[in-house]
Amino acid sequence: MARIHPFRALRYTPRAGDAEQLATLPYDVIPEELERSYKARSPYNFAHLILPRGDYAGAAARLDEWRREGIVATDDEEAVFVYEQEFPAPGSGERLVRRGFIALGDTEPYGQTVFRHERTLSGPKEDRFRLLEATRVQFDSIFMLFPDPGLVVERMLAEAAAQPAEIEYEDHQQTSHRLWRVTDAAWIGALKAAMADRRLLIADGHHRYETALRMGQARTMMTFVALESPGLRCFATHRLVHSLPQFEAAVFLRALPNAAPGAWPVASPPGHVRIGVAAAAGEFHTDIPAQEGALNVVVLQESILSPLLGLTPERVAEGGHLAYTRSPEEAREAVRAGRAQIAFLLEDLPVEGLARAAFAGQVLPQKSTYFYPKLGSGLVMYELPG
Repeated sequence: MARIHPFRALRYTPRAGDAEQLATLPYDVIPEELERSYKARSPYNFAHLILPRGDYAGAAARLDEWRREGIVATDDEEAVFVYEQEFPAPGSGERLVRRGFIALGDTEPYGQTVFRHERTLSGPKEDRFRLLEATRVQFDSIFMLFPDPGLVVERMLAEAAAQPAEIEYEDHQQTSHRLWRVTDAAWIGALKAAMADRRLLIADGHHRYETALRMGQARTMMTFVALESPGLRCFATHRLVHSLPQFEAAVFLRALPNAAPGAWPVASPPGHVRIGVAAAAGEFHTDIPAQEGALNVVVLQESILSPLLGLTPERVAEGGHLAYTRSPEEAREAVRAGRAQIAFLLEDLPVEGLARAAFAGQVLPQKSTYFYPKLGSGLVMYELPG
């Protein structure tokens, strides 16, 4: 049972400035150059809080100072926030709209209401734990997916989004962000009833969710998006293998099942999963026997990375030998330039296949999914009680 709750959010006040000068991407997808750009925009940019670079006490002191200055303040009323992103799809440029809502959800162990789809790393969890412990504020929400086959919730969100937005801005990726604050008790009650029998799947935020479990939080701030949302896309993350000792590309290519030269992407033949392989000698593909509906990231791990390269899930979790990119051309260029020994090119994951596997208890390899765009950070914060 998914239990959702309105809450009194901590938010920027008009004194802080315009949203485009304050909001950021989530902390874990901000490279150093973008971090510098964010922090130069405003002394109140959200990056000053979520990227403390180890100075967790300093982040807490900064937040306290902003409270005293009236830069951030707690809302007077409990609310649920409708959140919309309009964006160009990577590659095609097609304009898509993805809607969701921000509320509190009950924090509970995996496997009954909340499901995960990938493994986590200890380093990011420790970083988020220490920041949360110091500030007692959840800065980024968990990106949650839920089934909405009748589009009941989707219609409610569209109705709310027909009104003028309270906050609207466009970021550097040409994504338009819009936010509506809803306090109507009847609307919130209907939303709670519609969500009551839904299971939840974490799209992004596994590290933050497990941090909330560690903190003993009863509730956690979440952004809920329907699996049936027309703007929901899960893009591929390609794998680059590097620094393997005694690696010989020619020997490896001969070991691949049904390997053949040829450009990628092309459709998988029946009963197989096709994976592109970029090597110094050219581009190939391998057709790996698999059951209908098998996910390419799982097939790659179980049929190639572990048995042929010794890159088991445990070894991958330790770091080294495997890098990731969202761009097929970047993967090819890394091989051509010698930064990678081989690269594996994957098709986008079907959202319904991902959800089916996760709800069945399957945990995918790390960096299996890339939901785009990322949620905006800095629009809504949750103060832990007590």
